[in-house]
Amino acid sequence: DELNKSLKTKFNTDKDLVKTIMNYQVFFNTDSIEELGLDYAAIKQVVVDRLKKDKDVHYAFDMEKTSIESIPEELKFRAINGYNRERSGGVQIVLKPGHYDYYSSKGTTHGAWNPYDIHIPCLFMGWGIQHGESAQPHYMTDIAATVCAMLHIQAPNGCIGIQESLLKRELPQLITAVMLLDVRIRRRQVSRSEE
Repeated sequence: DELNKSLKTKFNTDKDLVKTIMNYQVFFNTDSIEELGLDYAAIKQVVVDRLKKDKDVHYAFDMEKTSIESIPEELKFRAINGYNRERSGGVQIVLKPGHYDYYSSKGTTHGAWNPYDIHIPCLFMGWGIQHGESAQPHYMTDIAATVCAMLHIQAPNGCIGIQESLLKRELPQLITAVMLLDVRIRRRQVSRSEE
């Protein structure tokens, strides 16, 4: 509400220009902004300037200008890789350590940049997987790449993850069995569709 009040005063309108704040991003009512002929970049800058004055906000920046922002490289990397022009908000909010979104009443949301909030345990186990652990930084996007490598199949279209070397040197029989089972299932589906 505070952001909308500021924007209504600054841009002399009675329409809400901010749709919502979710996942540490500000989403704008771009249809209204366009309809009113307002400068979207100027609106985002007003919001960034206002958020930077908030005592709980560490950084606030226009998502389309992330690459030129004066923020730590790791934050820049994460913001750029997490940005989707069609689904992301126009402004990113990074709260100070120990500060959480208002809607989280039970622990962390895994949406903040701090190590205590982004650490998500991942465990692979079973026949053919080497015993061990890794303290190397990995990302959620690495999970699909790793599972595909374990199954010796093509990673999904758009997969940007890096596979973790978890397999023993020899080809595990279990993975071969899974691949053969998949081939048999596909053959049955093809033969049924031809009937």
